Formats: sequence, structure tokens, C-alpha cells
Amino acid sequence: MLTRTLLLVFAGLLVGTLSAPAENIYRVTSRDGEKTSTYEVRFGGNKLMDQFTAFDPETKKCVYLRWSRKERPPVPVMKLWDYRTGETILLYRFPSAKNPLPVIPSIESMKACPFTNDKNFKAELYKIVD
Repeated sequence: MLTRTLLLVFAGLLVGTLSAPAENIYRVTSRDGEKTSTYEVRFGGNKLMDQFTAFDPETKKCVYLRWSRKERPPVPVMKLWDYRTGETILLYRFPSAKNPLPVIPSIESMKACPFTNDKNFKAELYKIVD
């Protein structure tokens, strides 16, 4: 009986840990000709905050839009229709960017490095912040 109870408690803790939100920080390495560059990019939030990630081509920086999980998520300021895919792209106002930008939802959805346009970039999970 005690073994079953301990097993259920452990399983509950494990499930709770797996579903807990955490910010993932990736170290990305890409090439531009002979030059190699490395940078960090963040995706997701933590227990208290959530965030969107984007790339600002004017400042050539990754930018972040953060909000408290107790608040409503930001609403898009514009919508674009992509003639190549037929998808509607939502644009958000990022605090450190002049123009609205599309959200990069995850490292897996990034098909090219925004800095070098390298389609064979390498991304490794560097840090998880809770």
C-alpha cells in the first residue's frame, strides 16, 4: 500500500514537472561564407511570464515581447497574407523594434538563420530557465 502511494506521488510530481513552462535558450551557430557566428535566442516563458520571439531586420537583433501569465496575451497589431503559402501572418509590436514583426514560434520553425540566412545552421539547447 505504501509503495503504491509513493509511486502515485512520484508520478504526479513527474507529470507536474514535465508540463511546467520553462524558457529555452539556444546557442545557434551559422556560417556566412568563411565567417562563423554564434548567438543566443530564447523561446518560451517561465512560471510567471510568457514571451514571443522575433528578429528585427533593422537592428539585426532578436527581440522579445514579454507579459505576465496573469495578463491576457498581446493582440496582433496587423495581419499579412502570404501569397506564397496562403497563410495569414500575425504581426506584433515588440518594445525594442520600430515596426511590427512576426513571431518565431520555436527553434524548429526557424528554417534559416536570420543573421546569415544559413539554412544549415546548428542550434543546441544551451540553458533552461524556470
